Amino acid sequence: MSMNQSAGGDFARMLDVTVGALRAASPAPEDEETARRRRIGESADGLVQAEFGADGRLAALTLDPRLMRLGSAQVGDHVIEAVNAAIDKMRGAAAPVPAAGDLSQLTEQLQEIRDTAVPRLGAFMQALADAQRRMSPGGAQ
Repeated sequence: MSMNQSAGGDFARMLDVTVGALRAASPAPEDEETARRRRIGESADGLVQAEFGADGRLAALTLDPRLMRLGSAQVGDHVIEAVNAAIDKMRGAAAPVPAAGDLSQLTEQLQEIRDTAVPRLGAFMQALADAQRRMSPGGAQ
């Protein structure tokens, strides 16, 4: 293997490893979007929690057992309050929350660098090797 193939191959492997690590560290877009769109409303000091999923539907309703000491009408009121609080949070979340640590653009740029820089690095290394060969004693002129 010539010097330029070795250097180019090492550089390409290094970029491949970096791109792979960035992909592994990036959360899946669906998971991130789902987390951003999930809303929880509470009432009765947290004894009732209503959670709406990304699809806008009620995903979970949690009632603390201590709440059962109250009458059914009061429990119903607290459930309504928690559900409405979650709905209010969904309505108030019109502006999207910026994604934390979105590495997809960086990953794409590194892949582009790998695709364009490695061939150029190989050509440069070949030109250096050719120049060195010509300058060495007995080399081609």
